[in-house]
Amino acid sequence: MKADFDIEKNKITCKRCGLEIDYDEYIEKMKEKAATLADDFQSTWDKRGF
Repeated sequence: MKADFDIEKNKITCKRCGLEIDYDEYIEKMKEKAATLADDFQSTWDKRGF
């Protein structure tokens, strides 16, 4: 399920979980999540190698 973006209110909302957040705050949360995923991948890669 995808969140909806209301361009007039500059808000992201999710009908499933009830999230309602400003777009800029949403982007910051997604950046943090992407960085965490990249760090987790890197640490896994460092342990396993090829």
